[in-house]
Amino acid sequence: MTDAATGANPAPFGTRAGIVLTVLGAVLLLGFLVLSGFGDEINRQVGRAPGPAAKGATGFLALHDILTRTPGIDVRMLRDPNDYATDDLVILTPDRSVTAADLRHILRQRGDGPSLIILPKWQTERDGLSSTRERRIDGADFGTGRIAAMLSDFSKTEYEQMDGVRRPQNQSDLPAFGPIERPATITGSGITPMVSVRGSGALLGRITGSNVYVMADPDLANNYAMRDPRNAVAMIAALEWMGIAAPGRIAFDLTLQYRPGDRNLVKLMFTPPFIAVTIALLAAAALAGWASVARFGPPLRDARALAFGKAALLDTIAGLTRAAGKAGAGGSAYADTMRDWLGQQMRAPGHIKGEALANWIEAQQPGYTLRDQRLRRATNETELVSAAQSLHDWRQETA
Repeated sequence: MTDAATGANPAPFGTRAGIVLTVLGAVLLLGFLVLSGFGDEINRQVGRAPGPAAKGATGFLALHDILTRTPGIDVRMLRDPNDYATDDLVILTPDRSVTAADLRHILRQRGDGPSLIILPKWQTERDGLSSTRERRIDGADFGTGRIAAMLSDFSKTEYEQMDGVRRPQNQSDLPAFGPIERPATITGSGITPMVSVRGSGALLGRITGSNVYVMADPDLANNYAMRDPRNAVAMIAALEWMGIAAPGRIAFDLTLQYRPGDRNLVKLMFTPPFIAVTIALLAAAALAGWASVARFGPPLRDARALAFGKAALLDTIAGLTRAAGKAGAGGSAYADTMRDWLGQQMRAPGHIKGEALANWIEAQQPGYTLRDQRLRRATNETELVSAAQSLHDWRQETA
């Protein structure tokens, strides 16, 4: 490419712009990998507040606050999975992503401790920019089969969501709850109803032979339900009936919302012990990139195979002679050339040739014959160079 062509088509980006784009691309790639591997965890941390801390209609913050202000009841948030083995009544508020295996893992560690599972009912979405405002979506779209599958480890359970408004019926001496809109119920041979709907299943029931309670309809306990004082009174009574003796201890579980996501290759790269290898590879890539940037400069033109000039021609001849292995065989020819050249420089008689000329030079300047013979006896390149250098030095001294 000629200089004119280069000037007519300048580089689209300067060095600084190239560095900025490279760094920005690396950051975006790293962000993509992190979001791909840890998207679930990030969404749980920075997304909507979990059920026990949510202020929307389907959250349970109101129940938490009411219990906190109730004398004789100690309330806390359970954030560490190592705290499952406790005598507290643990309230679990699973969302649609929770599976039967997740619940089984927790309840197995709970042992005989009382646990209340409040099943999800409504799908919601944020209403506006406020995190406390939400819009309810039809609960039937949630998928009754998915909810029933959460309890598949306990019994063969059927989940049903009814139409209209129904009034709950207590199977024990609990205070009455207020009317429920589109009540959700569960039925099964392993469910003992505590609060039910006439002609249907249980709104609140107990897993037979265990201290595990299931609330099929969260509208008995969520923020929307706590607007009705009857529900607040009945819910506190139900929790006490589940086994929180004074001073009662209740723990709202947060581990279901903040549990580790599924394993994947990206997450494996950024978690111990493999994060050390990842850091080493990233550092090696950064150093290789830096070395590449520092090494490359202006484009170089292709060099000629045979350069111009006498010196280049001699270098080429010497290289070819050396490649053929004949570099040490030129001593006699070089000695003859130097003898004739010295004869001309010293103005020897024109009729003197060959060995007679060498003797004449020796007579004029002693020491020549010894160097001439050494040059003719050279058998390799090293000896030839040494002998030629000796003759050259002698000529310089006698000039």
